[in-house]
Amino acid sequence: MVFNDGAFGNVRRIQEEQYGNRMIANDLANPDFVRYGQSFGAEAERAHNPQELRAALRRAFKRRDGPTLIEVPVGPMPSPWEFIHMPRVRGNR
Repeated sequence: MVFNDGAFGNVRRIQEEQYGNRMIANDLANPDFVRYGQSFGAEAERAHNPQELRAALRRAFKRRDGPTLIEVPVGPMPSPWEFIHMPRVRGNR
């Protein structure tokens, strides 16, 4: 699964938050990931909403003869770092 935000999203977020919106080299000109996956012999499709994603995942899990690529176009994603660097709660490992 490729979540395509058309940018190096984490790099963009860091530049926005830590460098006063001074942006450099974080926008991408991506390939057509569906066609790219197909060029390697994979099944590939694009899902634009949760219903399409659910259907694409069901089709992918039914296939037994090779990989499947699912591209999901997205906007800016929330930062994962607050969850990754959460303080440990006593008894929580």
